[in-house]
Amino acid sequence: MQRDFDLVVIILGALRDAPAAALSGAAIQAAALPEPDGARAQEIVQLHLEILEDAGLVKRLSAGSTPGDSMWRITWKGYDALDQEEEDDDEDDD
Repeated sequence: MQRDFDLVVIILGALRDAPAAALSGAAIQAAALPEPDGARAQEIVQLHLEILEDAGLVKRLSAGSTPGDSMWRITWKGYDALDQEEEDDDEDDD
């Protein structure tokens, strides 16, 4: 499966803009893919969360009994990556 950079940005943005310090995998999936495609959508979001965790952009705070129950938060490095993406978008608009 290919990584989807747009999905990465959506996930990081959802975590940054969350009303709480952490979000469940299910809440991230709902924010990232508002029209869910069932188990396939869950698999795609979960894979991207794991890739983001590998890169140090997000941190899993707790592992639930299902992937949707796990709690995630954005890291300092994740904030920096999101800021850089937004700066790049602003430069492209000029």
